Amino acid sequence: MGKIKQGILGGFKGKVGTVIGSSWNGIAYMKGRPQSQRDPKTEAQQKQRSLFTEVQGLVSQLSAVQLAFLFPNSPQGMTRRNALVQQLAAESVTITDGKHVDLASLKTLGNAPTADLPAAVIVADGDNLSVSWDGASDWRNTHADEFPSVFVANVTKKKIFLLNSSVPFGSSGVQSFSVGITAYGEASDTFSGFLLSTGAKSAQIGIGTMGVCERPARPPKKNN
Repeated sequence: MGKIKQGILGGFKGKVGTVIGSSWNGIAYMKGRPQSQRDPKTEAQQKQRSLFTEVQGLVSQLSAVQLAFLFPNSPQGMTRRNALVQQLAAESVTITDGKHVDLASLKTLGNAPTADLPAAVIVADGDNLSVSWDGASDWRNTHADEFPSVFVANVTKKKIFLLNSSVPFGSSGVQSFSVGITAYGEASDTFSGFLLSTGAKSAQIGIGTMGVCERPARPPKKNN
């Protein structure tokens, strides 16, 4: 309980409602008590919570080895997992039912050096998931015998994968390979993704052998 000194207009010490009274060097002070909101549920906060839950669900799909593949250089001041959370959250869009990660817009993730890699085309083809690329570049010509890895996003089911290529980049023209679609989704799903350079001169066996040397250049930042 607060105690009033020097009449009703004087200073007081203690708590009175939402106000705290105190004095220092003979001077009376009053300040508001901290107000807490234990469970804010504004529309904006609900959308942000939903986005955070979605991002956490995506990141949890990758193992520590896969995260090290995307982040060969350990991020400063945070874990690889938290760094990926930040990157995915930055690729959010707002639609009718809230904020979501725009998997279809992802062009790169991680912190490996960048390079002019060809764009990947990832589509469901019957019982298979087909990955292909085309187009000529100086980088591709000098890395023709390198076997890439592929970041695959199932946009429909909100799942992400890292997939090893069974064919090299090739110096030019169309290169492609396929895997059974069962582990990655269904024929009706929409997929997207991009290529990652590994430096490997033979097809990678197992995610544990991955090591990114280069990846596509970062896309320009979106104008809000």
